[in-house]
Amino acid sequence: MKLLYDGYVKIYDCERERNGKIEKYTKVALRGASGGIVINEEGQMALVKQYRPILGRITLEIPAGTLDKELTKKEIIIEELEEECGINKEDIIEITDEPIITYNIIENMSDGEMNLYLIKVKTKETTPKEDDDVDEVLFYSLDQIQKLINERKITDPKTLIAFYLYKDMIK
Repeated sequence: MKLLYDGYVKIYDCERERNGKIEKYTKVALRGASGGIVINEEGQMALVKQYRPILGRITLEIPAGTLDKELTKKEIIIEELEEECGINKEDIIEITDEPIITYNIIENMSDGEMNLYLIKVKTKETTPKEDDDVDEVLFYSLDQIQKLINERKITDPKTLIAFYLYKDMIK
């Protein structure tokens, strides 16, 4: 493995022998992350509104955070709820002990994983911390989210997976 880039992510040129041939590929070393399917007492799902400079636009996404601290996957999402959503531990009614799904973020290029937790919270006004990159926390009905997806106003993969997974769970 040859390191090509060493920043927030690391990029490697790699090769391996398979069936007598040398295969070359690029690996992007991503940190894993934890996200939350956050549902309030009214059955609405939390989405955070934030500007994504790579896309050059504001997005609607589920709350999530990178596994970049000495915390467990579950502790990361609990911390992100407080930072991104203003949801304190006392506001959490229930959270799954383990992720309800774990998947590779970019399966063909990285082994970084996204861990999604199901989290039930008290219905209340929420405000992100001032120093966080989230502009606003909004709670939507599943019908409203479906409409936003159909209008391509929600395109984030983790949010799409979370929405359809939760929708299937409550059938």
